[in-house]
Amino acid sequence: MKTKTKAKKVNVRGGSNDPNRGKWCTPKPVAIAVGPFDLDPFSNPHSHIVSTHRCMLEDGGDGFGSGEPGSYRTGKVFGHADASNTVWIQPPYEIVMRALKHYEHTRFTALLRFDPRTTWFRRLYRASALVAVFRGIEFEPPPGIETGGGNSFPHALFYRDARDVTEAVLRLTYAWRTGNGT
Repeated sequence: MKTKTKAKKVNVRGGSNDPNRGKWCTPKPVAIAVGPFDLDPFSNPHSHIVSTHRCMLEDGGDGFGSGEPGSYRTGKVFGHADASNTVWIQPPYEIVMRALKHYEHTRFTALLRFDPRTTWFRRLYRASALVAVFRGIEFEPPPGIETGGGNSFPHALFYRDARDVTEAVLRLTYAWRTGNGT
């Protein structure tokens, strides 16, 4: 006889110490709306983000590569993102500042909490030309985990270059130019 196992509900809000926290994914409709990228340096096997290159710890990838800003490793192949490359930034929260320093010279799009209290918010906001705050977003849980029951903070897409925002993103968000960036 087969028994059903109940999916475990976890707290995924900041500071939860949830080992699956970095495995939650951008919902597929949002991934489609933002469009493709040259690089996704903090990806995972369940990600819906389309990118030419993606770094996953699961296959030996490293979004920080050699440590030089813009460097990354996908498996055994090293690369470098420069100011012309589009980069999707959605790292675990404990490394956001490091990720920003590493990729702020690129045409990044970052999906992060819209939370001015964080240590990295001011740096990210100043580097962004356009901020698009979601009307509501529920991240996709890793397999076997129930949804987290909503987000305690709004999330936003922070664009280095305002020309990278799509019409589909504008339909999902409230957006404004910051006067910063490109």
